[in-house]
Amino acid sequence: MKSTASVRRLQSSRGRTLCFLALAVGALWTSAACEDKAIGRQCDLTEEIDQDHGGYNSNATDCPSRLCVKPMVQPGVSTDLDTGPYCSAECDSDNDCDGQTRDPSNPNDKRCRKGFSCALVFPTGKLACKKICLCRDFFSASVGPAVPEGCDANAGASSP
Repeated sequence: MKSTASVRRLQSSRGRTLCFLALAVGALWTSAACEDKAIGRQCDLTEEIDQDHGGYNSNATDCPSRLCVKPMVQPGVSTDLDTGPYCSAECDSDNDCDGQTRDPSNPNDKRCRKGFSCALVFPTGKLACKKICLCRDFFSASVGPAVPEGCDANAGASSP
């Protein structure tokens, strides 16, 4: 039969182990929730995209989300837009789209100037009617991002 002192040590040891495990799981969960998605980081589309056509690379190794995009320039936006492809991610609201923006003192920096909005961007393909973080350089602030034909702006999914 175990003595009372050894039972207390065993219970105390179990308590410390459970406490440590709970803290470790909590730390991992917190770090995953605060993951840096590198939205706005310059990335490689692997092909040239002109301003009249958007494109994306859904296997971009330079982006944590694996998503590198260069949206189509929407009507009302200056034709001399020099913003390059950038890392993006799926989103539910503008709050999910905090990202890197251009350094105005660096003439070689081609990142987004105006920040990001959560919007529907592509009407077809893997990203069809999915909301992603869209650089505001690509749409007119007075009009807002255009909803691709066949997509429902409220639901973020294809309309029936």
